[in-house]
Amino acid sequence: MDSYSQKLTPRENMVSHLMMNCEDEYTNIQKVKVFCGTWNVNGQSPTVSIHTWLASDPEPPDIYAVGFQELDLSKEAFIFSESPKEGEWLQIVTSCLHPKAKYKKVKLIRLVGVMLIVFVTKELSPFVKYIDADYVATGIMGLLGNKGGVAVRMTIHNTSLCFINSHLAAHQEEFERRNQDYRDIVSRLRFRQFVPHLTMHDHEVIFWIGDLNYRLSEIDINDVKKYIDSKVYSKLFPYDQLYKQLGKSDVFKGFTEGDISFRPTYKYDTGTDNWDSSEKCRAPAWCDRILWKGSAVCQSCYRSHNELKISDHKPVSSIFDVGLKVVDEEKSKKVYEDIMKRLDRLENEYLPQVKIDIAELNFGEVKFYESKKQKVVVSNTGQGLVEFEFIKKLNGDSYCKPWLKITPYKAFIKQDGMQEVELEVYVDEETVSKLNSHEDKIEDILVLHLIVSGNFIPTSFGSSIEALIQMQQPIREVPVAQLIDLEQPGSLKDVDIAATGGRLYAVPKEIWRLIDHLFKYGRSQEDLFKQDGLNTEIYQIRDCLDAAGSIHSVTSALILFLRCLPEPVIPCNVYHKCLQVSNNYNFSRQVLSSIPEHNRTVFKYICAFLRELLEHSEANNLDHKTLASIFGHLFLRPLKSERNCQADTEKKAMFVFHFLVNEYDE
Repeated sequence: MDSYSQKLTPRENMVSHLMMNCEDEYTNIQKVKVFCGTWNVNGQSPTVSIHTWLASDPEPPDIYAVGFQELDLSKEAFIFSESPKEGEWLQIVTSCLHPKAKYKKVKLIRLVGVMLIVFVTKELSPFVKYIDADYVATGIMGLLGNKGGVAVRMTIHNTSLCFINSHLAAHQEEFERRNQDYRDIVSRLRFRQFVPHLTMHDHEVIFWIGDLNYRLSEIDINDVKKYIDSKVYSKLFPYDQLYKQLGKSDVFKGFTEGDISFRPTYKYDTGTDNWDSSEKCRAPAWCDRILWKGSAVCQSCYRSHNELKISDHKPVSSIFDVGLKVVDEEKSKKVYEDIMKRLDRLENEYLPQVKIDIAELNFGEVKFYESKKQKVVVSNTGQGLVEFEFIKKLNGDSYCKPWLKITPYKAFIKQDGMQEVELEVYVDEETVSKLNSHEDKIEDILVLHLIVSGNFIPTSFGSSIEALIQMQQPIREVPVAQLIDLEQPGSLKDVDIAATGGRLYAVPKEIWRLIDHLFKYGRSQEDLFKQDGLNTEIYQIRDCLDAAGSIHSVTSALILFLRCLPEPVIPCNVYHKCLQVSNNYNFSRQVLSSIPEHNRTVFKYICAFLRELLEHSEANNLDHKTLASIFGHLFLRPLKSERNCQADTEKKAMFVFHFLVNEYDE
């Protein structure tokens, strides 16, 4: 049962939990057919009928989950704007659903080119409730939606279902980036209409579809084609990057994929069944996959549809039989009455008691952007079922500080049972500034008699421009007292260079190092600022900026650095002025003349670098609109109390665009 939109009382939670444990006593199983389909359409419009993909079976499905990737490849689509392709594909999907049933659209969600549409039959529609959706962008530090995932969840009768459609990182060698994309989607996906928010793991049946982009590796392309021509697909499975992981790592843990008995779905010459004949001559691969998780799921078919040739991918579909739990109201009422009687007796006779196995957790050294986890065990030492919960602090709106996450933060424990609880410390761009300036510490007292502590290692990420240009040495060598002084607003006004013999940097040395590395080695890197870096390399760059990893990781580190600035490059106090004058270059220059010189110098320096990158656009695939969109987000930020809307996003991009097409000097 789902707790929707309002918080339940402890007693209601207890009743809900006990009812859930007794579901078999008052529910019957109803079988429904679920169609899952995925297709990377390569930016094409629907010029042919797709009924052979959506309606090729004799009997109609009860539920459709139809996913697309690369729906729109236009530059404009990269900044989450409206796309005419959405309407085109929705119209043809709706017209090509199975003719033997009438359907109602449950939800459509789109993230740039990743779109998911869910339909149910009109007969099933009255039993659909608690609908919600979310998306996670995994393109360059979450700023671009060219890669990522979208999800729709719903409850039908008494069974919760979640459908996820994703487009993971491309290129054969980017195996670990795909894994990182999967982890990001799972960890960041939240259905926010629920209290507390639901995650993917809170569902009984999960379907994951999409262009997962896993390739065949460590095998010669000629051998690949030979086995395909002979239809000996099993010889290729040991070389399939996803196949090698299922059941052996945290990636798609618990998910199942059916037996593959069809040709690889990528990459074809558009309009044909011929393998890629371009200069890159990519090896065939099963990029397009359908996986599921849940005990009441049985797959009846898994196939591709080679007759559809408008893309360089072939569409894939699968049919599942899923058992839904249907409530027998009479039996449910009787079980409820029995539970209430039992609960009254337990509450009168026993006091709940729990014990935690440790009173204090020390996480040791805590570094920015690097997760650390520990576990504690909560035991039920009372004489009945008990619910424990970390409760909000007095006058607080949360049970813990924002850099701490507790899973689960509440749970039921049977008599003499125990519950393992994971505590994760993770300092991100939202929390790093206060830890750097010592306004906050890695210290928290949780209202379940547990103390959490650790030693935060200062980082240049999250330090202000004003403080950084005054630091002569690496931040970890700066005394704590000096760090606190440097982060005070207006600290630059008190600097007397003549008296101290020191110097000020024109721009922070950390930004200079990152840009210098990109200038020397990355100007011609393909997909620059469009592909994310590896977290492991970003950790290394964070610890020592001159020991840089791949170019994509350096671009990710630069973006992360700018996102973490407590005050953006263009200060918040002129944010609205910038939006107001975004359609006029001269007025935009006038606004910049009013910001502090050190901020203006950083802005000019970065824009000069971006203009240099655009000189190499043939190699790096960059364009003015993409860079303006990315750096509009980074340079211009509203106050945290203000919401950012689509119109503001476009104005921010326009403001930055002026300085990418014009040389800017005062």
